[in-house]
Amino acid sequence: MNETIGVDDALEHIERLRHGETLTTEAASAVLDLYRTGRLADYQLTAWLATLAARGLRFPEIVALTRAYLGPARREGAATREGRTVVDKHSTGGVGDKTTLVVVPLVAALGVRVCKLSGRGLGIAGGTIDKLESVPGLKLEFTASELATRLAADDLVIGSLSGDLVPGDTATYGLRSVSGCVRSAPLIAASIVSKKVAVDAEAVVFDVRYGAGALLADRESARRLAGLLVRLGGEFGLRCRAVLSDGSVPLGTAVGNAVEIDEAISFLRGTGDRRLRAECEALAVQMVRVARPNEPEQRIRERLRAAIDSGSALSMLVRMLEAQGGDTGPMLGGDGYCRPRARTAVPAPRAGWITDISSLDIGRAALRLGAGKVRADDVIDPHAGILLSRHLGDFVAEGDVIAEVFHDGRDSGDAVALVSGAFSIGRHEDCRVPGEPEPVSEDDAHSHETGMIHV
Repeated sequence: MNETIGVDDALEHIERLRHGETLTTEAASAVLDLYRTGRLADYQLTAWLATLAARGLRFPEIVALTRAYLGPARREGAATREGRTVVDKHSTGGVGDKTTLVVVPLVAALGVRVCKLSGRGLGIAGGTIDKLESVPGLKLEFTASELATRLAADDLVIGSLSGDLVPGDTATYGLRSVSGCVRSAPLIAASIVSKKVAVDAEAVVFDVRYGAGALLADRESARRLAGLLVRLGGEFGLRCRAVLSDGSVPLGTAVGNAVEIDEAISFLRGTGDRRLRAECEALAVQMVRVARPNEPEQRIRERLRAAIDSGSALSMLVRMLEAQGGDTGPMLGGDGYCRPRARTAVPAPRAGWITDISSLDIGRAALRLGAGKVRADDVIDPHAGILLSRHLGDFVAEGDVIAEVFHDGRDSGDAVALVSGAFSIGRHEDCRVPGEPEPVSEDDAHSHETGMIHV
């Protein structure tokens, strides 16, 4: 297949893929070019993506797809830089996952250079860019040269890629979200790694979440994806680590966009949910270790806690937001960024202990409120969201407020019902115990899987 193919050739290529033809960089690039030049329709590219997701890809095909996503930004090995290692971090997403907003300034406060490239939400998994757009004036889209300039000036930047930096991923990312292709491990891996390679990252820590509120339902699928990400990153010269995180229960107390920004700020001021603290610390440790392999882990943990206690991590967040044009008034003034038009309290239907909180139902409720997108042309409400007032293991009396729903004042009955149903109330001994964050071992990261990879 070459650059002169037509739509009929692309459709024939899809048919051949279904019958086992090997995906090549050239073939994938040709299909993506057809779409980007307007000759292939959304539904036709969606058919191609759905074929890849349903069929699965072998590891060499995932490498080929990643190269096609990169286009002219492709790189075969790590570039040599002078000075400190530049570290990126990527989460596969989960309900209430605001770890980037915490760990990036926290790690930067320890002197690690961080260039964090983020994306938008996929399905019920909120996106860091969607959250940060709650900060008025904040510049988030950068070219490669702009990223380099910002990083040289401040050693810290969070943003997204301009549309032409990773053209293949730009073409497919939104369609994956609205076409049932979100949970394909090969598509996830090619999308994530292509962006890291394009901006010439040197080291990446992957946060791979599992559970009903994450992209992958079970821990072993997440472990395999983590290994795939580390292996694929290594193929392009990146130094990678990964952490597995349990996403079956919402992380922290806030789910939404502006409301999660406010929770991250509170965390950096020293008040935070225990699970959020454990996950942020686990990720931050790996980010420091990938940059400074010889620093003892216990010493890193002590320095991370000191950065919060001293206020240096919060100061780093303020500095980053101001450097990127963001209005820090709501943050410094204490009012916060989340200002919903209306709030609806959700009462406990009966007395008992909170035994479970379904990430899936909370995430669906957030979508109903407008905190994410169901259709590609949906407009996100930055102030929509959910604040969890009670947590796993808490005892509640009938009528106690267990959550608040933030909305625009219109009918929120469906979302309120989902939030209410997300809480399971019963006996204390039946309370769910979420898994602790777990670094992926070297054996997992360097597995040599030769068969078809789905999840």
